[in-house]
Amino acid sequence: MKKFAIAAIAAAGLGLALSAPASADQDAFITTLANDGWHGPVAAAVAVGHSICADIAAGVPQATTLQSISDSTTDGVEPKDAAFFYNAAAAHLC
Repeated sequence: MKKFAIAAIAAAGLGLALSAPASADQDAFITTLANDGWHGPVAAAVAVGHSICADIAAGVPQATTLQSISDSTTDGVEPKDAAFFYNAAAAHLC
């Protein structure tokens, strides 16, 4: 998974990520990403993960969320990478 900066989505959820203490689920989420080669700001990744969970809870179609992830990154995340991120968030944060 290539490194990507998380801009718009991270800004929306950064306050939530910073206010909550790290949990085993967040640790597992970051570990899952890192084991796949992702390296980036942890707080931003957790914020995106929580945004993904909010979309899941609201019934937003996965394809819409994946497109949002791709559109909100500065280096054009590939669909497979966005899907991996989505699945990791669903498994560990939601």
